[in-house]
Amino acid sequence: MSTHRTYWLSALAGLAVVVTLALVAHWARGRPAQGCALDGAKIDPVYRVEIVDGQGQGHDFCCLVCARLWLDRQTTRPQAIRVTDEASGETIDAATAFFVRSSVVTRPTTGNRVHVFRNRSDAEKHADLFGGFVLPEAEGPFQ
Repeated sequence: MSTHRTYWLSALAGLAVVVTLALVAHWARGRPAQGCALDGAKIDPVYRVEIVDGQGQGHDFCCLVCARLWLDRQTTRPQAIRVTDEASGETIDAATAFFVRSSVVTRPTTGNRVHVFRNRSDAEKHADLFGGFVLPEAEGPFQ
């Protein structure tokens, strides 16, 4: 009987170790990064767009196309639209940004080719390097 009992205690201890390791690994990985509010895609921080809706709730998007598609479905005006300056990685108000359409695709799934810059000089530099042009203010993605 003693051998049988030892076997079960060893099996139970082994099971406890496996479960504990799985829980520790899950905890160590942390929460997964939140995806795009439109399609759940992973968000590259350099192309991130945040829209604060009419109720004050923030929504993050992987690119300008997803943000625009989501915005078109809303019935109330957003409180704020923030975009990421590609040169610095900093978040800026979309109303102050310069937008460039170029040959560089930011998201292959959406085909987005519009890039965001805080400074006109950075926008023009990108346009020159990648065969693009600075969008007139009236043609910006959130006009």
